[in-house]
Amino acid sequence: MVVLWGEKRVVGNPKKPLTDSEIRSLVPGSKKENHPVGNSLFLTIESVRKGSSKRFVGRYRFPPGRGGKQREYAIGVYGKKAGQFSLRAAREEWEKVRAWGRETGGDLQDYKRQQRKALLKQQNAPTLQKAVDEYLASSKLRVSTLNDYTNCLQNQVLPGLGAHTPLKDFTWSQEQSDGRTGRQVVLDWKKEIEKRAPIQSDKALMVLRQVFAYAIDHGWLDHPNPALGSKHAKSKTEVKHHPTIPWGELPAFFDCLHQNKPNGSVVVVAAVKVLFLTFLRVGSLSGLRWSELDYDDDLWVVPAERMKNRKPHLVPLTAPLKEVLEQLRDLNGHQEYAFFTGRTGGKYPHMNPSSITNHLKNLGYSGILVGHGVRSIALTEGQQILGYSAEVIQRQMSHIVGDKVRQAYDHSQMLDERREFMNAWSDALLERGLRI
Repeated sequence: MVVLWGEKRVVGNPKKPLTDSEIRSLVPGSKKENHPVGNSLFLTIESVRKGSSKRFVGRYRFPPGRGGKQREYAIGVYGKKAGQFSLRAAREEWEKVRAWGRETGGDLQDYKRQQRKALLKQQNAPTLQKAVDEYLASSKLRVSTLNDYTNCLQNQVLPGLGAHTPLKDFTWSQEQSDGRTGRQVVLDWKKEIEKRAPIQSDKALMVLRQVFAYAIDHGWLDHPNPALGSKHAKSKTEVKHHPTIPWGELPAFFDCLHQNKPNGSVVVVAAVKVLFLTFLRVGSLSGLRWSELDYDDDLWVVPAERMKNRKPHLVPLTAPLKEVLEQLRDLNGHQEYAFFTGRTGGKYPHMNPSSITNHLKNLGYSGILVGHGVRSIALTEGQQILGYSAEVIQRQMSHIVGDKVRQAYDHSQMLDERREFMNAWSDALLERGLRI
C-alpha cells in the first residue's frame, strides 16, 4: 500500500524490497526516486517533469571491493510490453549479469557491449528468408516449377522452420538451445509434414536442400547440407505410379474413344489421339502452335519452355499424326493454337492440359488411365511388341539417356531410328483400333 505524506512516499516497509504489486501502485512525484528491490537492484522512478518512467538499475563497484568506483548498470524499463521487464525478469537478468562479472572479473558495462554486438551480428546474419528470396530470384526453373517451389517454400518451409531463423542455426552439428542439432531440427520438421503428407514431405526436403545449397555456395552456411537426402530421411510411403492400361485393352479403349458417349469436344478427342501417337506430356502437347510444325522435314519442334528438361524436342510427323492435325486445322487453322477450345479469359490461351485426363475419366477410365500413363504404354510395348531398344524410345520421350559424361559429349539425336519407331508405333495403334 502507498501512503502519500506531502512529497514523501512510504511504500510498505522502507527496509524491505518492493513487491510487484507495490511497484505498480507507485505514483511518480516531482523528484526522482530510487527503491531497492533486492541484491543491489533498484527501481528508479523519474519525476513527472522528466517523463515518469520506471526502470530497473543495478548498482555495483568496479574494480570489485570498497575501493572500487560505484557504477550503475541499466537493466531496462518496467512493464509487460515487448522489450520491458517485470520485477521477476529484471531480477533474473541482474543475476545473470552479476554471475558474468564474478566469473570474468570484468566491468559489467563490457557485458552489455558484448550483448549489443551479438545482437547486431544476429540481426545482420543471413536468415532463411533471405536465402529463400535470393534462391527464387536467381532460379532458372520453368514458370510452373518455380511457382510450385514458391508455394512449397512459403507454405511449408518458412512457417515450419521460421523465416527469420539465422542460417547458422541449421548447421549440421551445431546444438540449439533445446539440445537438437541443425540436422535434427530439419528432420523433425520433415517428420511433422510426413504425418499428414508423406510424399510432399520428401518434396519439401528436396526444395529446402536446394535453398541450403544456394546458401552454402554464398558462404552463409557450412557443409554438409542439413537437408541432405538419405534412405533414412525418405518417407516410408509407397510411391504410386500413374495409372495405365495393358496392350490387350487398347482395342476396347479406342472403341470408347470413338463412340465418345460423354460427348467430349472434337478438340479434346483429337488431343487424346495425338497423345497416343506422340506420348508427349500433356503440358507439352496442349500448347501446340501451328508455327511449330515443319512439314518440309516432317517434324514438330516443341519449344524448350514447354519441355520438362528445358530443351527443344523433335517429334517426327507420321501420316496418322498429320491427318489428325489437318482435321484440327480445318477447325482452328485461323487460331494461334491447334488445341483452341473457344474459351477465353482462363488460365490458358489453349486447351487446359487437365482436359485430357478429365475426358478419360468421363469415358469410364477414372483411376485406370491418365494422360501420363500413355508414356508407360509406349515405353513398355515399344520394346516388348515392336522390338525397339529402350534408348530409342526414351530419346523420343525426351528422357535423359546415359551418365553426365555421355550427356556432355553425345549430341546425336538418333532421329532416323526415332522416325522409324514412330511410324511403327502409329501403325501398331491403328491395328489396335485407333481411328483417325
